[in-house]
Amino acid sequence: MIFCHPSANPAAAGGIPERSETPAREQWDIAALFPDAEAWEAAFQTIEQQVAPLAAMKGTLHTAENVLSFYRRDTELDRLLEKLYVYAHLRADEDTRNTENQARQNRVRAAFAQLSERLAWAQPELLANDLETLQAWADSALLADYRYALQRLIRRKAHTLSPAEEALLAGAGEIFSAPGETYNLLTNADLSFPSIQDAEGQERELSQGRFLSFMENRDRKVRQRAFEGLYDTYKSVLNTTTCTLRTHVKMHNYLARVRHFDSALAAALHGDQIPVALYESLIQANHEALAPFHAYLDLRRKMLGLDRLDMFDMYVPIVPEITVEVPFAQAREWILAACAPLGEDYVAVLKSAFDNRWIDRNENRGKRSGAYSSGCYDSLPYILMNYQGTLNDVFTLAHELGHSLHSWLANHAQPPQTAGYPIFIAEIASTANEALLLDWLLREKKDDAAFSAYLLNHYCDGFRGTVYRQTMFGEFEKMVHELDAKGTPLTPDGLGDAYYALNGTYHGDAVVADRRIAWEWSRIPHFYYNFYVYKYATSFCASQIFAERILAGEPGACDRFLGLLRAGGSADPLDLVRAAGVDLADPATFRLAFQRFGRTVEQLAGLLAPQA
Repeated sequence: MIFCHPSANPAAAGGIPERSETPAREQWDIAALFPDAEAWEAAFQTIEQQVAPLAAMKGTLHTAENVLSFYRRDTELDRLLEKLYVYAHLRADEDTRNTENQARQNRVRAAFAQLSERLAWAQPELLANDLETLQAWADSALLADYRYALQRLIRRKAHTLSPAEEALLAGAGEIFSAPGETYNLLTNADLSFPSIQDAEGQERELSQGRFLSFMENRDRKVRQRAFEGLYDTYKSVLNTTTCTLRTHVKMHNYLARVRHFDSALAAALHGDQIPVALYESLIQANHEALAPFHAYLDLRRKMLGLDRLDMFDMYVPIVPEITVEVPFAQAREWILAACAPLGEDYVAVLKSAFDNRWIDRNENRGKRSGAYSSGCYDSLPYILMNYQGTLNDVFTLAHELGHSLHSWLANHAQPPQTAGYPIFIAEIASTANEALLLDWLLREKKDDAAFSAYLLNHYCDGFRGTVYRQTMFGEFEKMVHELDAKGTPLTPDGLGDAYYALNGTYHGDAVVADRRIAWEWSRIPHFYYNFYVYKYATSFCASQIFAERILAGEPGACDRFLGLLRAGGSADPLDLVRAAGVDLADPATFRLAFQRFGRTVEQLAGLLAPQA
């Protein structure tokens, strides 16, 4: 598209461009999944052909041979559905305003719900076999490819309802997903944010994608205007977001009750065999290690020349003379060089991610905010970005590439039934990539004390965001589920007061927070992912240990780490991580991470001492 006047281009005028204005080479290649919507529709129409033979097996799952046949057919159906869903949700996320794409995504979700209802008999029927028979199947050579699936099935025996009850719950799947879907559309498609003045006095449109770049601005007034603009916008829909979160929490508590779990948290952790004690020990470890965090915040306060910090002072780099703007091409070269310790094969796949258009990198109007890696066994591991050229964006790109390389390695080493890995492991791969990038940049810039300080500042901010902040989110999530379970109403004021108090506990006396931070819970999409956020913190702690061993050249460290990635979801996540050399069930693992953070704060303070 050609514009006759520069002002007609919203990007040039400080606005958000339409997707049609972004070059195709900078968008992901979804045609590699389905060449067009017609091909997707043709595949969608084949669902019934795969479902009918499965449905016809009802009443037959009492022999090993029939169970094997069922599992094989079910695996193929899953592959089709996942491929259909990935295409639909990627297209929907390109522009959340596009009703055709939204309709396609809704059709897949409806199909999932309908098929879950039709096949809801299968798990209860399998579990109707006695425990001795189920265990014999799990131990048999005939069902060796599905051994882990059978082991997981046996664990669910105490939490599985009758076939009729399971069918009712499965049929309500689309209803259960409504709070999260409503929240996503509200915050990504319907919310409009104001324009604010930047440091040069130019009006720039605020957006989810641009918010962090404003928070990193050296001008405190710019940061404050962006902070107020974002949170005032969220305040305008606070009753709606309270309703979506409240309904989502009630759904979790309801399902936990009917499935005979002690709590929604226990239900959420059950699938990965994560003990509730691990979740609680992470929270406890954070509370015990607030001293180095408060020391870092006090250093931040001093370097910014403030009497007290506010929450809009948390992201601006505290190394005053450094401004880092990283073009996407430069980010590519940095990441390729940083990941060299993982071997030539790993780097070769990384290059293909850039060359073969795995990455949708630019922000456009209506595009989903944030960043993610997404795909399935039969697709590329696609990456959504809203790249703004900040150092944080470079680390985010390295992070998402860690996820995508994990998927690539697992998909090429495992059969489809064990390739998919739980989020608990996924965040290890992504944050290990970040650790390698940090180390490489520190070595490359070792003679530049200011840039080294900048990187250490970035690490401290990353630790704050990944460990302290995500654990705070996890504690809030646990708190609101417990409040609802006790019958305490979840109201806008109640949620805000609880969040504000918890935010104060974590940030300490160095911060006097604008009351608007009480509404931050309303802009966190991860609260709709069912006790997801704690995995960032546990994984970060593990990944730092893996990265240190790899960089130190410890014999076998790289092979063990890559072996963890190739293992996919072939065993319980704690066991896979333990086999690779890190025990996350041991609280000492968390303490090692906090000790490293404390040392980094001291190192940063030493570099900044002449300027403090």
